[in-house]
Amino acid sequence: MSSPDGAASWTTTAGGDGVVVAGGVEIPLRNVWLLLLYASELYQSGPEAFDGMEDYPEKLPELLAELLAASTEDRLRRPLTPSFARTSRDLSRVRGGIDTLRTESHQLLSRGLVACRFDELTVDTPRNRMIRTALESVAPLCSEEELSRRCRAQSQRLASLGVGLLNRRAGERDANVRLTRNDARDRSILLAAKLALELALPSGYMTPGHGRGDLSERQFRHLFERAIGGFYTAHGTGRGWTVQRGRKVDWKASEATLGLAAVLPHMMTDVWIDDGLRGRRLIIDTKFTSALSSGRFAKETLRSGHLYQLYAYVRAQESSDPLGASAGGLLLYPAVGTSLAESFVTAGHRLGAATVDLSQSSVEVRDQLIAAVKPYLG
Repeated sequence: MSSPDGAASWTTTAGGDGVVVAGGVEIPLRNVWLLLLYASELYQSGPEAFDGMEDYPEKLPELLAELLAASTEDRLRRPLTPSFARTSRDLSRVRGGIDTLRTESHQLLSRGLVACRFDELTVDTPRNRMIRTALESVAPLCSEEELSRRCRAQSQRLASLGVGLLNRRAGERDANVRLTRNDARDRSILLAAKLALELALPSGYMTPGHGRGDLSERQFRHLFERAIGGFYTAHGTGRGWTVQRGRKVDWKASEATLGLAAVLPHMMTDVWIDDGLRGRRLIIDTKFTSALSSGRFAKETLRSGHLYQLYAYVRAQESSDPLGASAGGLLLYPAVGTSLAESFVTAGHRLGAATVDLSQSSVEVRDQLIAAVKPYLG
């Protein structure tokens, strides 16, 4: 699913329906938005507003726009709460700390100025900038013109109060926004803003039927991995599942040589699911390539290297706890127009491979994800 130059790209069909094209393979834009929804913290937190939204991901921009516009309207009925922000400015008198390098390199003293760094009380905070940028970002994605106008109007109201925009060309997104337990009131709006910004991946703005951008193979691989983890986190909430992402597996090494620690690679699983109610475990490894490769006799087979890696994962954790003895392993691949779901049992572990056809409807994508883990978790 990668292009010859190693990058996927955004483009549009003649009818204006956005798709992702990677080496001639087309993925409907609605399913890219579906992956972004699954990967988002907003989806995993399970707000009621998202009930049924995964069935209609093409409506995701409208839902986010409504949430953002309504929340901003509510926030602006009272003065925005200011906070201290780190500021750099050339002043005629010293305030805070002096930026010696800038002062000297720009010869500010000769003009009676000095470069200062200080904390200033302002409403132009990273949170408010993220919300305003999200309003601007989601507005052109809305098919409803009135909703698009509402988003732009609220953005202009924030601008009139002194709230700026994130510098997205410089890669500024939401890195400075951190949620804590004291942010329950603003949590939904901030997570909605974060997801709205991601709908226009990777940077700049992308409207179905207009323009194009680039989404690298690495970005798409990372998105697929996050989406799989997010989907099973939300799906398993009512099933007693414990879902972990990026969990290490211990090699259980003994009698190691002195230099081994410096060169021994980590075994890191993508998604680790424990079903405590049924006493089952599944380790999922996501891959961004075709599930089959040509064998020695011109016959397509599962990729041996992927199977060996998965086998190492499940065997290494056998003695970790009671669930380890019969843990299953699944290789999960994105695909377009193909279907695969095979498994077998070896050494007491069920191993297998499955594909998720991203050319299908969002309902079918969800059903494939549920069916993929059923042989292992029931």
